[in-house]
Amino acid sequence: MAYEQLPIVEVDLDQLLLDLENYRIPTRRDDEAGALKYLFASEDVLGAARLILRDGYFDNEVPIVTSASASGSSSPYTVLEGNRRVSALKALQDPTIVPGHEAEIRALLKRYAVEAENLPERIRVIVAPDRATAAPHVARLHTGISKRRWSRDQQATFYYSLVDEQTTVDDVKAQYPDVEVARFMRMAVMRRFLSAAPFSDHTLRQYAASDDLAMSAFEYAYRSKEIASAIGVEFDKDGMLLPRASTPEKIATKLTKKKLNALEYLVSEFRAGHLNTRSPEFKKRNQEYQSLVNRLNGVSTPAPPQPAPPNPPAQPTPSGPSQGGPSSAPGRPSTGGSGTGPTPPGSPGGTGSRGPNHPDTKDTLDLSGLDYENAPLNLKLRYFELRRISLSNLPIAAAIRLFVIKGVVGV
Repeated sequence: MAYEQLPIVEVDLDQLLLDLENYRIPTRRDDEAGALKYLFASEDVLGAARLILRDGYFDNEVPIVTSASASGSSSPYTVLEGNRRVSALKALQDPTIVPGHEAEIRALLKRYAVEAENLPERIRVIVAPDRATAAPHVARLHTGISKRRWSRDQQATFYYSLVDEQTTVDDVKAQYPDVEVARFMRMAVMRRFLSAAPFSDHTLRQYAASDDLAMSAFEYAYRSKEIASAIGVEFDKDGMLLPRASTPEKIATKLTKKKLNALEYLVSEFRAGHLNTRSPEFKKRNQEYQSLVNRLNGVSTPAPPQPAPPNPPAQPTPSGPSQGGPSSAPGRPSTGGSGTGPTPPGSPGGTGSRGPNHPDTKDTLDLSGLDYENAPLNLKLRYFELRRISLSNLPIAAAIRLFVIKGVVGV
């Protein structure tokens, strides 16, 4: 398709009629007042008016219009593309055309009184012969990206470039009140700092100076004063490196060996993917954060203490045959089984003040009431074994032994 240049003309604002069939307006409005009301309510025309006052009106994106004479309108042009900007300009020229937002517009005009003196009354527009011709251009503007958005690094470079002998960081902040200027300044100076750092590994220096290391990720490291100090940087309130008399490049070249090693380690961890915006090393409440700070400062981190193994359950101290104690050996007469020995305190018949132990606290069987003095030697041995069996560890074995003994003695 051959290129055909559309004419660009300059027209008065009152010669531009808003498009009542505008794609932004879901239902067709009957008059321009209705279209204005909708656009202000739904498309933030007030925001566009604020930007025009603050930054000035730029016609790098010229509205696209078509002749309105065929429709019998008194305005010679209908705006096909740029209704939001044209609405803002019209309202700034005459706030009464939008009664619902008149007070807000007048407040803006008062706040930006000096800038309002230079508002245009005439603007340039591209004139399309008809809607069909303009449609592809309008669609491209709203369904694609006509301009590539600046990266954070590019934005940082832009704001940093504005500072010179005549323009301070405070001047840039005043010019862009909605921008985190100090943050972008930190990004810009850190990129220059990293680019000049004398890394021993040239590939690491290339990585640090390229977009592969995004400052929006690396700022998670240097926004910590402890980490920043470990790699040799300190920021002032404006985001500039101290000392201000020097430059980021000169500060980088004068790093001590210790701080350069810390910087190399930090950048290499980002390159290896071990550090990123979600790393626990950048959360001060985590142990990993202190470990990273110690590593950068060359301080060895002590190993975390190992938990002590759990103590085994205490075993009752044997105190005689009735408690499973080895007071009788095989073949020897036993004094415990006859009941003639001393009775432990707290046991039935004892003289202590304590009551009897709860059954759950006993780990061996109490066989003091079982008469086995005249039993055969083998049965006595089984009896001694039964007294030594731990009920908590070997309950089934104890039950089997007891069953055998009962069966033999006829209990």
